Amino acid sequence: MNIGRIVVPPGVPDGFALFYTTRDFPGFLNNDVARELTGFIEERFGIAASLTTCNQVHGTTSECGSHAAALDARATEGGGMAAALRGWRECDSCDALWSHTKHTALGIKVADCLPVTMIDPTHSVIANIHSGWRGAAQAITAKTLDTVIKETPFDPASAKAWLGPSIRVCCFEVGEEVAGQFDARYVDRNHDKPHVDLPAFTKAVLRDRGFADDAIIDTELCTRCEGSIFHSYRRDRKGGGRNLALVAQ
Repeated sequence: MNIGRIVVPPGVPDGFALFYTTRDFPGFLNNDVARELTGFIEERFGIAASLTTCNQVHGTTSECGSHAAALDARATEGGGMAAALRGWRECDSCDALWSHTKHTALGIKVADCLPVTMIDPTHSVIANIHSGWRGAAQAITAKTLDTVIKETPFDPASAKAWLGPSIRVCCFEVGEEVAGQFDARYVDRNHDKPHVDLPAFTKAVLRDRGFADDAIIDTELCTRCEGSIFHSYRRDRKGGGRNLALVAQ
């Protein structure tokens, strides 16, 4: 099994899995890679799950990531469903996934954009968000929360959020057309060109929506910095790979 280098962040509740991997793939998954990932989730975390990913478009659409197999497993609690649970599907044209179904894994592809993952262990709800500057400027995290709260029992007061490896303010140089879309609090002008702090912006959104300060876990990992173990589009350009943020229950 080769899933590349991985980071498992702290604070993940029992019965859930969350990790970031550099499993190299050319911007899309296939059945073989999906089987490797779901196999690792079962081996490392003891969770048999179907995998949902999405064809990301830097928008704000979110989709339910539950499979029919996972829904059946919820009703039967196993009963020979293991093979079916290792299936994979990719949603079309969305940038966030959520589920309140057990035996479900949600994958987000990133190469500098910020993966935002949420787990409400009390109500068994998970969500995974692809938040680049375009998505952040369009309020993807807040809009995903709107959907998840409407469609599931998700409660920010009982949930945690993780900010995964991404390009950080130290390296995220942008033009004025991008900087102008963010409040000045999240723009560092101590450089020749402005730098945007997407994690700080996202933390503020999460706090405003009811997450406790100590329930927001930031990996503080920069993909762009020299020596980073993660792929970075800014550093490697089109020849680089993609990272995956995966959450499962």
